[in-house]
Amino acid sequence: MSTFVDIKPDQWVLAFDEPYGPYMRSMQEQLEMFRNRGGGWDSHSAAEIFHVYHVTDVKPKTYFIGESVTHPNAYLKDRQPRTHVIAVGATKEEMVALRDRLFSIGDETDDRIEAEMYRRIEKFSVREYAKAEAKIYRLLPHFFKGRGLC
Repeated sequence: MSTFVDIKPDQWVLAFDEPYGPYMRSMQEQLEMFRNRGGGWDSHSAAEIFHVYHVTDVKPKTYFIGESVTHPNAYLKDRQPRTHVIAVGATKEEMVALRDRLFSIGDETDDRIEAEMYRRIEKFSVREYAKAEAKIYRLLPHFFKGRGLC
């Protein structure tokens, strides 16, 4: 059984929007996915994946929401599953900041990896593109006669 984050009325929660919630994984595994850009949903924004809700009432497996910070076309239900709650805070701003920090971890990591990858491959790619260009010149020499390559 899942352990729920302890929430009380009048607090703010950071939670997964239902389609992104931990269904086939534990919450820990779901959150670990955000070591990569977008946690596997790299074309989705933080506001689509994570919602920030003001809690009005708490039940054993669900909670009720008042105000929310979501993406513009979000389909919201008043009653949300507690299994999707990631963190609790006193203010909306605190939860939005946590959402943005969590989401940015994968972005920053992937940006560093891509920069290093391109740095390491730069000399190799220059040589490979030159070889490919030479093959094109040999394949169609009548277009490249004045270049001295044929």
